[in-house]
Amino acid sequence: MLRFQLLLIGLFSSFWSIQAQEDSTKLLYAKKFDSDAFVELGGQIMQFNGNAAMNIDFSANWLVNHKYYLGASYTQLANVEQFFSAEKPLVGLPVFDQRTTIKYQSAGVRLGYMLFHDNKVISLSPDFTTSWVGIKLQTNKEEAQVNGLLVSPAVRAIFNISDFFRIGLGINYNLFVFEALDTSNEDGFEYVTQLKPSSLSGVGGNVFFRIGKF
Repeated sequence: MLRFQLLLIGLFSSFWSIQAQEDSTKLLYAKKFDSDAFVELGGQIMQFNGNAAMNIDFSANWLVNHKYYLGASYTQLANVEQFFSAEKPLVGLPVFDQRTTIKYQSAGVRLGYMLFHDNKVISLSPDFTTSWVGIKLQTNKEEAQVNGLLVSPAVRAIFNISDFFRIGLGINYNLFVFEALDTSNEDGFEYVTQLKPSSLSGVGGNVFFRIGKF
C-alpha cells in the first residue's frame, strides 16, 4: 500500500511539474513578440511653392508583431523650385525679379500601424512622420537658411506582392513649421527674401516600394 501511495504521489508530482512547465512556456510565449524590419523607398508629387514638386523619401523601419512600425526617415526635394527675391533698393519699393532657388532636406522619425496586415492582397498603413527640416534659399549672390519642422501624416495602400516585397500608393499632407523669413531689415543681406511656411505646405501623393521581412 505504501508503495502504491508513493507511486501516486510521484505521478501526481510529475503531472503538476509538466503542467507548470506548459504554463511557464505559455507565459513566456505571451511575452514574446515578432520582430521584423523593412526599408522603404518612394517618390512623392506634392503641392510646394505654388507648384507641383517632387521629393524622394527613404526610411528604415522596425516592425513589431506585423502591425506596428517605427522608423528613421529621410526626405529631399528632387526638382528645382524657384521664387523671386529683390535687390534692396536705395529708395522706393523693392522689385522682386531675382530668381531664388529652394532646396530642402529633412530627417526624422516615422510611426505607423498596419491595418489588415494578415490580408494576402492589400493592407492599409496610416503613419505619422515628424522631422527636422533645413531649407536653403540661394540667389545668384547669397544664401539664406531656415530650420524648422516638417510634420507629415499619411495613409498608404499596400499591395502585398510577397513576404519580402511590397509596393504601394499613398496620400499625405506636408506641414512645414518654421519662423517666417524676411530679410528686408536684416544686416548682411543684399536681397529681400521672404518665405512663409504656408507657401511650402500642401497635399502630396506618393508611390513607394518596401523590401524586408513582414
